[in-house]
Amino acid sequence: MQKAFAYMEKYRMIEAGDKVIAGVSGGADSLCLLFVLMEYRKRVPFSILAVHVEHGVRGQESLEDAAFVEKICREHTIEYRLVQVCVPELARREKLSVEEAGRRARYEAFERIRQETGADKIAVAHNRDDQAETVLFQIARGSGLTGAGGIRPVRGAVIRPLLSCSRAEIEEYLRGHSQTWRTDATNQETDYARNRIRHQILPLLEEQINSAGREHIAALAEELQRVQAYMEQETQKCLEELADFGEGTVQITVSALKEKPSLLQEYVLRESLRRAGCPLKDISRRHIADIKKLAGGQSGRQTMLPGGWQAVRSFDKLLLKKADEKGQELPFSVHAEVPGSCETPEGTFEFRIFSNENKNIFQNTYTKRLDCDRIGNNLFIRTRRPGDYIVINRQGGKKKLKEYLIEEKIPAGQRNHILLLAQGSEILWVIGHRVSEAYRVSPETKRILEIRRIGENYGGENQCIDSGGRS
Repeated sequence: MQKAFAYMEKYRMIEAGDKVIAGVSGGADSLCLLFVLMEYRKRVPFSILAVHVEHGVRGQESLEDAAFVEKICREHTIEYRLVQVCVPELARREKLSVEEAGRRARYEAFERIRQETGADKIAVAHNRDDQAETVLFQIARGSGLTGAGGIRPVRGAVIRPLLSCSRAEIEEYLRGHSQTWRTDATNQETDYARNRIRHQILPLLEEQINSAGREHIAALAEELQRVQAYMEQETQKCLEELADFGEGTVQITVSALKEKPSLLQEYVLRESLRRAGCPLKDISRRHIADIKKLAGGQSGRQTMLPGGWQAVRSFDKLLLKKADEKGQELPFSVHAEVPGSCETPEGTFEFRIFSNENKNIFQNTYTKRLDCDRIGNNLFIRTRRPGDYIVINRQGGKKKLKEYLIEEKIPAGQRNHILLLAQGSEILWVIGHRVSEAYRVSPETKRILEIRRIGENYGGENQCIDSGGRS
């Protein structure tokens, strides 16, 4: 308890008079969070609103979780609100994993209620073990310094009072107060990457390398956060010195940029793109390296970036902006070696084949699995061409790619930059969007082709690995 109090005060999480929304699932972590907040009110006067998000995933068990939390709040005179969301429907509609959709639903609900009630903070129950899991996950997926720093104690209105506490300490505290909690059985499964890290990788690390592994990883994350904060301060100073921002554009003085350390140059370029309005989710290390190379080259050169953006070198200026209509044409086609990898102007793709017996394959926006037995030997990563089409249902119904992109409301200026996995005119995967129904994995699939785009997470905003439906 005192450890959590000290951590809250270190980061000034709660002030007198605050109204704090507490996300309470009924699991050990979130119940401990609720009790810590109730106890901390004896030191600092503030109000608590407990919010439980029922995901519509686990049937009666999920409803029992909600009833359990409501009972706890009633017994302790804590204001309580229930939010019900059909997470599977949200996942289907937004083309997300159920885990990611659940996380989005929770935070959207918390923020909506914060605005409705005028609350000041949103307290969630991530702990030190979650931090270690997140750091390992982010490093493994190719994240930069921001992602490797893991979960922040405070981000905007969100606070994490238990981030310095281990899961064992949390459960020991609850047992010491004879307090039971709810358990989500899906947290014991190893279908998700976060659960494999939690139940397989971290225990092995602590058993065979260092029993304090989680603690040391969390300590490293805190150090990396301080490094990141310093880099952000230095980046801001550099931008004031050498960047001139306009409407959707930025001009950078090349001679001044070259005087900066290489790492700081990368931060400046990335932050410049973000402020100009360029979506960073597809900006990889390679794209930043291309811009640096352009800055060191001759005047008059340019390089194209994802999303219809471009970097142009003009004398001592580097201009980052949306490409004009003429500059948006970027046709290319690269043959894919399967299995193997291929380099394209828009990134590297890795292809591997394995048996359908392996059920624990990570899949997200940039990693997809297809039925290898249905695919020929002539695959290409390319941009769109006239006549392209995609199969949209199991009956073999086809749709012109152009119509699909219009229906998905993809701006016309970005369509030439959408990457495709193609076999002739047939599109197997609109990369970053949907796959063809003709090649989805089925129970009859014997071999799976996994395609992964490498390096899209460089320096981007990390996605916290929380406990899915259970905090």
